[in-house]
Amino acid sequence: MLQSFLAFLGGKPGEEKTMLLLLGKGFFMGVFLATYLVGAETLFISTVGKEYLDDAFFITGILGVITTALYVYIQKRSNFSTLVVSNAFLTFLFIALLRAAFWYFDYNQTDKGFHVLPFILFVMNGPISAITLLGFWGIFGRIFDLKQAKRTIGGIDTGQLTATMLAFFSIPLLTRLHIVDETYDLLMISAVSAFGVLLLTIWIVKDYNLDSATKIRQDDTFKVREVSYKDLFRDKYMRMLCLFMVFSMSSAVFANYLYISATEIMYPVDRETGDDTELRNFLSFANAAVMVLSFIIQSFINDIIIGRFGLRVSLMVMPLVLGLFTIGAIFSGHMFGYEEKTDEFLFFFIFLVVGKVFTSSLKDALENPAFKLFFLPFDVKIRFDIQSRIEGVVNQIAILVAGGLQIGLGLLAFFELIHYAYFILVLAVFIIYYAGKLYIEYKSQLLITLEDQKIKLKGAGTKNDQNTINIIKKELRRRDPDRILNALKLMEKMEPILLDFSLLDFIRSEHKDLRLFAYNRLGFLMSFNTLDILEREIKKEEDAEVRGVAAETIEILHELEDYELTELGIKKLVRSTETTDRIYAARVLTKLDDDKFVPFLTELLRDINPSVRRAAITTAGKLKRPEFWNVLIENLHIPAYSNYADSALIASGETVFYAIDSAFYKTGQHLDTMVRIVQIMGKVGGRTAIEMLWKKIEFPDKNIISELLLSLSYIGFEAKDFQAARIRLAIESTISDLAWNIKALQDVPEEDFFDRMIHTAFAEENKKNFDLIFMLLSMIYDAQSIKLVRDNIDLGTTDSVSFGIEMLDIFVDENLKPKLSSVLDDLPDEEKLKKLNNYFPPENFEDYSDLLLQIVNRDYNNINKYTKCLAIYKLSKIRGQQVTNDLIANLFNPDYMMVQTAAAAIYKLDHETYQYHTKRLRPALKKKLDKDIVPPVFKTNEEGYHQKLLIIERTIMLKQIEIFKGIPGVILLELSSRFDEIKVANNTTVAEIGDSGSMPVYIVLKGQLRVDYEDGTSRIIEERGIVGHKMILSTDRYAYNLTTETECLLLTIGKDELYDAVSRNVEMVDGILTIVNESEIEEEEESIFI
Repeated sequence: MLQSFLAFLGGKPGEEKTMLLLLGKGFFMGVFLATYLVGAETLFISTVGKEYLDDAFFITGILGVITTALYVYIQKRSNFSTLVVSNAFLTFLFIALLRAAFWYFDYNQTDKGFHVLPFILFVMNGPISAITLLGFWGIFGRIFDLKQAKRTIGGIDTGQLTATMLAFFSIPLLTRLHIVDETYDLLMISAVSAFGVLLLTIWIVKDYNLDSATKIRQDDTFKVREVSYKDLFRDKYMRMLCLFMVFSMSSAVFANYLYISATEIMYPVDRETGDDTELRNFLSFANAAVMVLSFIIQSFINDIIIGRFGLRVSLMVMPLVLGLFTIGAIFSGHMFGYEEKTDEFLFFFIFLVVGKVFTSSLKDALENPAFKLFFLPFDVKIRFDIQSRIEGVVNQIAILVAGGLQIGLGLLAFFELIHYAYFILVLAVFIIYYAGKLYIEYKSQLLITLEDQKIKLKGAGTKNDQNTINIIKKELRRRDPDRILNALKLMEKMEPILLDFSLLDFIRSEHKDLRLFAYNRLGFLMSFNTLDILEREIKKEEDAEVRGVAAETIEILHELEDYELTELGIKKLVRSTETTDRIYAARVLTKLDDDKFVPFLTELLRDINPSVRRAAITTAGKLKRPEFWNVLIENLHIPAYSNYADSALIASGETVFYAIDSAFYKTGQHLDTMVRIVQIMGKVGGRTAIEMLWKKIEFPDKNIISELLLSLSYIGFEAKDFQAARIRLAIESTISDLAWNIKALQDVPEEDFFDRMIHTAFAEENKKNFDLIFMLLSMIYDAQSIKLVRDNIDLGTTDSVSFGIEMLDIFVDENLKPKLSSVLDDLPDEEKLKKLNNYFPPENFEDYSDLLLQIVNRDYNNINKYTKCLAIYKLSKIRGQQVTNDLIANLFNPDYMMVQTAAAAIYKLDHETYQYHTKRLRPALKKKLDKDIVPPVFKTNEEGYHQKLLIIERTIMLKQIEIFKGIPGVILLELSSRFDEIKVANNTTVAEIGDSGSMPVYIVLKGQLRVDYEDGTSRIIEERGIVGHKMILSTDRYAYNLTTETECLLLTIGKDELYDAVSRNVEMVDGILTIVNESEIEEEEESIFI
């Protein structure tokens, strides 16, 4: 029960004690503030009266300025725990002494003369309320981090608000029960509540470290700008904030003055009996009404006004409502009277009371939260200091000024009660005027802040730099030699043309291993164009071993340089049966300067040996001759050569664009080739690349469009006119996809493993869409500004997200703004969906099966095939599910992964339906599906007869392995299709030390695999274990023996397939570097096959 209650308030397991302590303190604080307020107002009105009301407000202002300034001063120079306990103790002591004073002096409300105790009680209301609330929310902010605070603040605030409302509504009941006979008896309840606040504060301070957040780092380099009170008026923006606060608070004080004065007339207290029960009950209900209305506005109206109408309107609502009811009061006052209690006086009184309730509620629930957002442009290091000064000290100064004005106006002989209403109207006009001025200055301040932060970027962020080569280059700038070594090895596989120059950077490295590797690879690659540099650097080399390797490299390069390129000589090498001769021919043809040698390199470009062809492709890339481009393009879709061909074409620069653009539109062109062509254009860049890429923007394939947009972002594309309009449509379409996904997520249960997988798939889809939105925004708006917005939103704090959205508000189109803010704001999914449904029609699903079918039928451009495959796979596991036309249609899908998954689902649901409909397929395809799906009739242990996992099943399995968890499912699905599944008998040697490691990665699906290392140690790889991933970059030779302990099912993948997959997905570049840089993972994973 308790757990459910705390969960309702936003708490999570482990936060029970914290939540209960804060709720308890909030409860006592609510009761304390409510009883104190009613007691103070009742006693003041019934004894002191409006005669001293202006003096009271003036003194309240003085005391408020002193207490808040002192609080701010002590907070900066003392431990917060000491401050907050002292604050609670002094508050309790003050209330207890004041209650004792009423008893000691035998206070009687019927006494003549000035009543000191009620006056003190009234003037201290403001200062005590201010420092009590400051202490409570200060504790809250220090116990919870920002994410916890955002989650629980509503529950904690609701708890305090509920206690306050209960206290207000309880006072009349307590009077009837004679628990409260005299008004000052309320102080006893206040004192008990204040004591409860003190005890809980001590408990919190004892159990939680409240001082860690306020410790100042003793660092000379850590300079924080000091803000003085003079700065509040020197700085234009701060001055505007102060002026708005002064006018807003002054209007509240004057409205309160009118309200209290009219209440005294409406509920006069008999001076002979001193009975103020009617007055006390009215004040209780009036203040309770303020609390109830505040709660309603905060819960249901606040977000609508701020979100739909903006901050400017939010600041204008309160003065508009105040002005409206004040005009009504002025009219009724002149018509029916305002100085004496009559039947008609009720009209004047009602306007004042309703105006007081509405304006107080709007100020607390709408104006104050909106006003806090105007502090966002300040640097976070000084923001809270400025905010506490303006909302604390300046706020109290406003009360002081208002009290002083009331005293001054009261001295004017002609100035009567109703004239204060006219003055309130003037103040309301000033508030509205300054709200507009403040908003304009706020926008200017945001723009200044944005420009300042752009300067700090130092040119970064103008284009997307998260591409393959930049990730590798970033890794090369690290200090760890092992990481650099792995990055160089990956560069050789991904960008071989760039390797020569990168290796030259490390022949001067302080790390010996790096220098050895650089010289070794330059010799192996026969990069004779680096010979001059190497000859200079070897003279500076002091290490004997490195000098020896360098000398061997230089000797190889000299031999290559001295080789005389003749037709007969090169022909002999090219036609040699020895692989080394043909590789040497490919390297030496880098010196090609005569057209007669072109056919020899062309011949090598079609060599059947991968090593020869790769060397020839590298040479073709260095030569940059058009004669080789078509052959290079032909190799783009072949995993063994795709990265080399890609790098070679990039080396040719913009001159290759027309050749690859023609190849893109070639009938029957491989999708992989088309994707590579788009990537090449993005990597080379330039105006021609932008023009050619933009022409493909309507291409009917999401894979191509995704790569196209990425390529444009790498170039730093800035859309103009009609291009910008097309990008805006793409942004709106992406937001629409997010809305659909959020709705779908709400209807997907989390009952079993596969439901949770679908949830994860949608989360990945939404992250991809989120990234796409920012990428598209950077094409139509300033890219650096978008980067700053993204950085603020990615921080995830309430302030940073709000600030990011406010910055976006400066330059984004009005029609796009509300849609973007709905997606980017840190709101619960239910609230996001509610806002998005204003622009995109909501989807309705009959049941879970209908939702899954709608996922299957959704356009490929709106949802990826991994999520579709999961939906189909889940359908096959729903009891009673029928085979629908949606599943049958996917048997004719051009994507084999979808065909296989749909066929498997149909077979599981109805064998006969599967056989009937698959007969309509091509015989070869049906045969392949039968082998993948239909269990074999005859059981055998032979490798060729075991039934392999579906591609989607492999993906689900890979998703459970730690090193693959961070890779999106759609990429893993593609990777899974490249894996080969093998069945190995017990006690079989899979690999031996020294064997070729062209397929080094093994994942154990079932069984146990023993690894025996050269040093005699061994270990067992259990189910879901992985071995060999550390060999991906290191070597082509096994450094251990692999033997099956039991019959095993293994997944394995070749290096060429892996490198091809990595080069096409930026996410996998980081992933593979992380894998090879981290230690072996021996974590056992939960099986889904048990």
